[in-house]
Amino acid sequence: MPDLSPQNQSAVSLATSAWCVIGGGNMAQAIVLGAIEAGAIAPERFVIVEIESEKRAFFGARGISAFASAREGFERIISIEPSPGDGHVLLAIKPQMMPGVAAELRSLLGNRAPSRRVVSILAGTPTTKLQHAIGDSARVIRAMPNTPARIRRGTTALACGSSCRNGDEASTRALFNSLGTVVDLDESLFDAFTAVAGSGPAYVFYLAEALIEAAVGQGFQPSQAESVVRSMLAGSADLLFREAGQSAAALRAAVTSKGGTTAAATQVLDDARLKDIIASAIGHATERGRELSQ
Repeated sequence: MPDLSPQNQSAVSLATSAWCVIGGGNMAQAIVLGAIEAGAIAPERFVIVEIESEKRAFFGARGISAFASAREGFERIISIEPSPGDGHVLLAIKPQMMPGVAAELRSLLGNRAPSRRVVSILAGTPTTKLQHAIGDSARVIRAMPNTPARIRRGTTALACGSSCRNGDEASTRALFNSLGTVVDLDESLFDAFTAVAGSGPAYVFYLAEALIEAAVGQGFQPSQAESVVRSMLAGSADLLFREAGQSAAALRAAVTSKGGTTAAATQVLDDARLKDIIASAIGHATERGRELSQ
């Protein structure tokens, strides 16, 4: 007898789903390649719409259809979707491009029935704003992933717009579950989530840059410094992930002996009010997300 558990049904549904991804940048590549490498979706179930020929070639070399216009991509998704209206549109463009793309998408969707699910990963773009831009022939879902999705260690926030029907988010949830962790979040917190988790990898890489430069300043060769810092950060992040029963503060304290080298370093960070600086940075990023939503 076949396995018809909810988990298996979700996996089957995702495997047969079709996705028209509008935008072929870093985040789109992370999502598409991550899902393919996870074995969740086959390359032929994705269709990419991207104006840059180099990016189209990037996807084409991996067996993924890529077109220059949304109309071509839309026609392709209609030809491969399991049933009329089942194919998803995934918006993976810069927020500044949204008005033009939304107008084209509104024209393509027209007054089609049934309405189609449109998944947006645009920062600072609420579902109400997107719904107004593309019209009632879409059921809007908002997702905010981050680039570690590329190695299936991503963190994605998910929220359904008012146009969604019960269960509309199932395939979207399954897609991002294949890329890491999914967090259901009230949409009012999306700007803050973007500031913490969406932009968060950049903060880690910024720290890595600073550590590498500091190590070189202490006499390491650049290649040595990079190897040491990469290994240290990977191990530390994995320890934080695996030791879920211990807080970050407790793990830090375990490394910090009174009067030792770590204490000398963290005292400098405390004197510089590093936590306040980080809080300010997150606040500015959150506010920028709110500005984009206007």
